[in-house]
Amino acid sequence: MRSFDDRAVGLAKWVQDRIPNIARAATDAIWAEIPSYRATRLYDDVVTHVASIFGVFTTSIIEHRVPRDNDFAFTSRHASERVANGISLIDFLQAFRIGQIVLWSHVLEFVRSTEEQQETALSLVEHLMRTIESGSSAAATTYLQAQQYLVADQERIARDCLEDLLAGNLPGIPVRLDAMRRAGLDDGVGFVVIVCRATSETTGADLILDARKALTRHLPGMLVPWRQELVGLVPLERFGPDTLPQKVVRAVEELSTDGITASIGISSADLEFAQTAAGLLEAQAACDHLRGRSAVQFFAHLSPLDYLVRRPDPTAHRLIEPQLRAFITEDISSGAIYIETLSAYLAHDMNAKAAAAALRIHVNTMYYRLGRIAERTGKDLRHVEDVVNLLLAVRIASSDPSR
Repeated sequence: MRSFDDRAVGLAKWVQDRIPNIARAATDAIWAEIPSYRATRLYDDVVTHVASIFGVFTTSIIEHRVPRDNDFAFTSRHASERVANGISLIDFLQAFRIGQIVLWSHVLEFVRSTEEQQETALSLVEHLMRTIESGSSAAATTYLQAQQYLVADQERIARDCLEDLLAGNLPGIPVRLDAMRRAGLDDGVGFVVIVCRATSETTGADLILDARKALTRHLPGMLVPWRQELVGLVPLERFGPDTLPQKVVRAVEELSTDGITASIGISSADLEFAQTAAGLLEAQAACDHLRGRSAVQFFAHLSPLDYLVRRPDPTAHRLIEPQLRAFITEDISSGAIYIETLSAYLAHDMNAKAAAAALRIHVNTMYYRLGRIAERTGKDLRHVEDVVNLLLAVRIASSDPSR
């Protein structure tokens, strides 16, 4: 129990009678000093909050006690409003301090009239500091709780929006439509679907959350953890032809510096809402093509052959001749020199000299390698059908995780 003399209680009652005016003066000071508050329509809400805090200061004096944590229970609702309006924790606490300074300036204005009251004011300094300490602690705690609730709620809404779109339905619930509009996903605005898969040797890391943080710094839209992947719907109206790839690559590089390998596939451009499911399949196919490498792959840059051989088709794998499978498996385990040679040979229209130049090897070395490939696979590299079958076998076997 804390005891205050009659003068201190009288001063508290004087402040209590003037709380509405002091609270408005404090709110005016907050509006003058903190831009994030000026950008909101929370003026009356802040007046109410400040008045309640001042009430804790005066009531606890009148009741001869120290401020308690539960005196600030009202802060929870106000903290939720601040979070919802994008006011940071730093600004929230700064507003709290500004309010206390304004309150103390009015106390000093009252006590300047007589020397006796000045001594009373000094006796209340400790009490004001206790009020600030308890109030600031309550403000920080409730703000962080409100922020966690808001993030969880936004994530749930975003996931619901994605599942609606994947089912072929435009979200009809107002809160979901509002979330899509805030993300820039208005009807008629073209977008892409991105899929991110992240791996790391570090245990205990929330890789999807880390990937979302990195991508959110560079991309607008809606990013949703979904079935061990990060799925994003990114509106295109803010991007030039080269801007989107640059921003995604930058996010991949940032994650790489943190020891996270991020494979990101991007669908065809300018999708409509009805094409979301197809866009997801495209982005996943592009991501599959990377085979876990830290890179970005656009679906539009895949060839039809790239797409077809990446499809999970066990029958296609069984059609690979045992001799070819053995050759491919052994070559991959030895550095894939022959597969690299074959790829260069085909990329240069079966021109051995051009392929040798591209690989920076002597043309005789090129002929030797091609001869070894033909010998070990039983394929004639001058025969188009043999070359196509060999290429398909390489692509299909290379994508087989059970190879």
